[in-house]
Amino acid sequence: MDEQTIFDELCSCEMCRQAPADKTENPHSRLCRRCREQAIHYPFPWIFLPIALAVLALTVFAYTQMPKDLADYRLYATAETEIEHGMLYDTLSQLEQAAQRHPDSTDLAVRLVTLSMDYGCYDFAAYSMNTYLTGKSLSDTVYGEMIHYQNILNRYYDTLDELQAVSDQLGDDTDPELAAVIFKEKLQDLEKDPDMYQPLIWYYLAQFSEDPEEYKSCLLRCLEGNPMDFTAMSDLGTRLRRDGDLEGARSYYEQVLHYEKTEALACRGMAILSLLNGEKEEALTWAQTAYESNPDAVYVRDTYLVILSENGKTQEAEQIKQEMADAGTPVEEDTQALLNGEITVREYYLEEEAL
Repeated sequence: MDEQTIFDELCSCEMCRQAPADKTENPHSRLCRRCREQAIHYPFPWIFLPIALAVLALTVFAYTQMPKDLADYRLYATAETEIEHGMLYDTLSQLEQAAQRHPDSTDLAVRLVTLSMDYGCYDFAAYSMNTYLTGKSLSDTVYGEMIHYQNILNRYYDTLDELQAVSDQLGDDTDPELAAVIFKEKLQDLEKDPDMYQPLIWYYLAQFSEDPEEYKSCLLRCLEGNPMDFTAMSDLGTRLRRDGDLEGARSYYEQVLHYEKTEALACRGMAILSLLNGEKEEALTWAQTAYESNPDAVYVRDTYLVILSENGKTQEAEQIKQEMADAGTPVEEDTQALLNGEITVREYYLEEEAL
């Protein structure tokens, strides 16, 4: 081997030309160990350090915000699915909180209003529209949808205003029967006015009906116009239960609970059906859910009191009885008769002629 060949072998590193290529790990390596290490750990120019720190800070900030933003996006994308799983009120509440965090998001505000309207939560829809959509630029299609919703809300609140005006004209000393006649006549007049919200009119006409069949017919007319009127559905279920149609009653309660599993009136209805079937513990679970959801809903405390008593929870029942007295709605005579064992549960919750 001549001197030139030996020199080439000893200085074969293509970077420094001062050391042999290190072939211990790679037989095809063209760099010595020192040059390879330098190539791997390439020196970072100090001039770029401020830029790197700024990028790092932005990255850290983005990661701190990402969980919340991802959760809001997931809520936006899955809101209707959550509602179908019985989480209507929680879903709308969470969407409203997300809208607070993202006040510039038109899509989020539109979804909040749309779902509120689709599921009959008109007060929530009106609040959300005024709070999160006023002054925002919308596409022609979305603008048309919002105008449609606004027209429904206008009819709804105009109808409420008409009924409130009648109530304001009646004094506290007005004979109840006369007041009922005046209200019913007003409702019949409003029913002829296409600018009034007809489902609301039919709901109140049901309340002034003395005939059970007419009562059911009015509620069905209400639900034709607003299939998501949970109060009308629960009232119809209660009417069917009193008629002895327990399965029909259950079907209406379950329609409500499909969208909102804690809706007080529907939970109360299910509690009574469970009690009639002799399932006292299940009845207590339903009654407690109704009470925790909305204790001021019609007869919720009354039902909770009865079912607590039926389950032998005397102390808790006495607390509810005292709470009713404090709220100005003391225990009624027939309820007390049931608590005293003078009438049966079936006599209390079913009308004899329906049996």
